[in-house]
Amino acid sequence: MYSITTVNVLFTSLGVFFIWASWGTGRLSVRYLREWLAELGLSSKPLLVAELVGTMLMGVPIAMALVQPETIQQALFAGMGWTGLVARPASE
Repeated sequence: MYSITTVNVLFTSLGVFFIWASWGTGRLSVRYLREWLAELGLSSKPLLVAELVGTMLMGVPIAMALVQPETIQQALFAGMGWTGLVARPASE
């Protein structure tokens, strides 16, 4: 049976963060999340932080459930894969 460990959650989160940090929010947006957060009236910097946190809060559980990583490498790439799956170029 699959067990969730703190290390796997941490490295899945890092996978999400690495893709987010390397592509940047100017080139990356999670589908509909930015629009939903913009309706809350957040300014630029809080919007950026809220979008990253929202991406991680949605992405880590989904990546953990779909991939069920057992090693650090699997966890890291599960986070990266999740971000690539639901993100789109910001101009779309």
